[in-house]
Amino acid sequence: MEEQVSLQHRLQQQDNNRVSFHLPAKVTESSPHREPFIQISPMPDNTLLAVGQDGVVSVWTPDLKLKKTRCILDEHKQPNRKIKWISDSTLMPQYNKLIVGTCDREIRLYELSNFEPYCQIVGFETMPLLLGYSLRDGDECIIYFGDEQGCVNVIIMSHMAETLRNWTKCQVVDEIPSIAIDNITELIHVRYIRWKVHNDWVTQIRYVHSIESIISSSNDDYTALIIGCVEGTKNVQRRLKDLMESGSVKSKRSMLAGNVPPKRNISDESLFRVKRGVKTFDFSKEANILVTGGLDRIVRVWNPYVPSWPTGLLRGHSSPITYLKIGDENTKIYSVSTDCTVMVWDIENHTCLTNVISKASQIRGDIAACYFSHHLRALYIATDYLSSLQLQEPAALHGRPSVSHSEPVTSCLYNQQYQQIISCSEGSVMKTWDLLTGELVSEKQAAHGHSAVTCIALDTGGNRLVTGGKDGSLKLWDYKSDSLALIRTLIQGSAGARGGIGDITYAEHNKNQYIISVSYDGKVLIFPDNVVSEDVLPQFTWRSNLVNEEEEIKLCLASCSSNMIALSKCNGEVSVCSLDTGEPLCQLCSFYGEEVDTETGNLVKNKAIFMCSRFERKKDSAVLVTSGPRGHITFWNIVGGGKVFARFEGSQYKCTVNAMAISEDDSLLCAADQLFYIYVWNISQYALGAPEEQPPVLFHFWRAHMSDITRVIPIEKHKVIVSSSQDCTVKLWSIQGEFIGTFGQNKSWCLNKNEPKKEEPSDNEQPSQAACVCSPSVVEEKKQMDKISEVEASSLTIYDKDIADELKDQNHINSKNRIKMMSPNQVELQQACGKMNTYKSLQICDLVSVSAAIRKPNPAAELNDPYDLAF
Repeated sequence: MEEQVSLQHRLQQQDNNRVSFHLPAKVTESSPHREPFIQISPMPDNTLLAVGQDGVVSVWTPDLKLKKTRCILDEHKQPNRKIKWISDSTLMPQYNKLIVGTCDREIRLYELSNFEPYCQIVGFETMPLLLGYSLRDGDECIIYFGDEQGCVNVIIMSHMAETLRNWTKCQVVDEIPSIAIDNITELIHVRYIRWKVHNDWVTQIRYVHSIESIISSSNDDYTALIIGCVEGTKNVQRRLKDLMESGSVKSKRSMLAGNVPPKRNISDESLFRVKRGVKTFDFSKEANILVTGGLDRIVRVWNPYVPSWPTGLLRGHSSPITYLKIGDENTKIYSVSTDCTVMVWDIENHTCLTNVISKASQIRGDIAACYFSHHLRALYIATDYLSSLQLQEPAALHGRPSVSHSEPVTSCLYNQQYQQIISCSEGSVMKTWDLLTGELVSEKQAAHGHSAVTCIALDTGGNRLVTGGKDGSLKLWDYKSDSLALIRTLIQGSAGARGGIGDITYAEHNKNQYIISVSYDGKVLIFPDNVVSEDVLPQFTWRSNLVNEEEEIKLCLASCSSNMIALSKCNGEVSVCSLDTGEPLCQLCSFYGEEVDTETGNLVKNKAIFMCSRFERKKDSAVLVTSGPRGHITFWNIVGGGKVFARFEGSQYKCTVNAMAISEDDSLLCAADQLFYIYVWNISQYALGAPEEQPPVLFHFWRAHMSDITRVIPIEKHKVIVSSSQDCTVKLWSIQGEFIGTFGQNKSWCLNKNEPKKEEPSDNEQPSQAACVCSPSVVEEKKQMDKISEVEASSLTIYDKDIADELKDQNHINSKNRIKMMSPNQVELQQACGKMNTYKSLQICDLVSVSAAIRKPNPAAELNDPYDLAF
């Protein structure tokens, strides 16, 4: 038993260390940039900002779709003007600014929203090659850069907002408010510091607030990397001691003629000497690790407090290393070399986990910039075009089935009566899945011809299904436990129609059920569920004012049993209307434009949901929940014209909430954001009786998919959540975010083993699957049989031995179920313990480069000068 547990632990550890990318890389088809890229930076709205050497900036979505582009250097637009080039850029997100350095020895600030020039600092002695920005304690910020003379320049500013406003009042030069660096030190809240640090130009620079130091590197052997303080030591005795020591020891640093900036004291910096210098580095305070790379093609791992020699040498690159990043919670190192080779290293074992060459990734050209996103789990590389290497999820590495449909999944629903999940896709395919096992029950091809199925809705009984198509068609289906049968077509679709169905819902009025649909062009239609004639319909038509008539915008619907429907508008309003007349009962408006989506410029609410259990207290409680751009979720009280009872950010990363759902008992709120994360909150008492200022209690959140999440469904009975995504999967999760499985995978699960069986044919026989899916008549028979069995059970004699045997069998079943649910998709132990022969049990693995054994350097034996330690 211990050997099996040890083997399982080793297999699990190997699986955790496996790393792989989706190949080939995703490469943009075209680029607005005609000159090399300078920098790739993450924007506050989770887009990517790419800056070119010629001043062209472009904004890209995470999947590399171009959103907008502009040239920020007006000099290129005017004739007979000197061409200006950008050397580097960085972001000032707290103040919505873009900072760029130019070859004219100046630093410019631009508005990040419209890329209009804000102000500039001119008159530097050298060109800012590498730029950086960071917050410090309180309202203090620093802008720092390295130059071609090997100097580190630091501008420390306090009261930043007031300082920026004062700079805009300075003299205008080239239509931009300008302030000279010689005059900037005269200001009260600004300090300028310049240190002579390296003997060659600076290759990378970074300020680390946790250690209050600046790390900079160069290609010089002696001053390859230096960790130094920002302002210098304040200890007078230490300064005197350093001056005496520096006077008795000949310095190896070269001196510049003329006005030479001061050097830091010896005690204020740590010097790392590397043969052929350092071109790139990364630092992690949490793991206490510093990694460097450069022209010698070796990745070095250092203890930042022991600069004498590295703790590890990672060999494998055949070209100079141009980018390094510590990722995956400080367990892995991502390195990129100039030949477009990407390697991933294990920090603990100092081994190579994966090696992606240019031929496999299809990334070609000279590397200009790189950026690794921890949230998106993607590596972005800029050559002549932008490319992205997406890390595979652990589920894909285990070889599990990864798709439920062949096309992106547009929506899914839960049928409580049959305990089934129905999903639809862009390929006009609808599938029915067994929730308890994940197995496919039925499939309907070409449900809407060649048009995608955009939305689906169930009636309260779970026997009728209505579907909407992208071509504007609307169909009603008879839902059975093992099939779907078309009843009638409510609206005929047309190819190329702009009136595609955006959302559908069922509503109840005077004990009659009606189907309500809203199209992309804002048209609302009501159909009876059980009446063929249209004369008795309380129907109305309403069109919203679209932002752009040429653009399709998906609106949302919500209904409740209190004769109300809610409909979102494109201007951010939500109309709560009467089902009888269609007249609005109240208008719920976004205030002060705080929810404007920077991607589309609109205010559309992506989801609206009524909390029907609260309508008895609708006067003093929130009964409607909406989600929209910028990740905001709003709780509304709809009495007296409507009032905001609570408003909080539904995304940890302040991005759009794409999907939202509330459990049947209105106790759990689930949401999915644009970065594919699912969030679960407890709202059982939230905004109930009074407004709330704080957000509700967040249970868990996790990254669930590889693409946009289209639907989330909390199922309170089984304590699980179902999610569908455009990555072609429908997945099942526990409330805690534990992955259970993907619908359609080879290995099924058993969700109801932990639930008490209401009826068992015998002591040793498990209930069949048909017992979980029953028709209404069978359910009534079971209820009557249960009543009879309860009367008969009262006269039965129960012995202690029978109870002990039953508990023993139940514990045995539960223990098996716990092992299976904890690792439902791991390789079975019997395959690794000898039931298969050795050859058949071999796994297919990608070839990886493994670093050579680490040799501890011996300076005394290899170097003439034991103090000249260069590796």
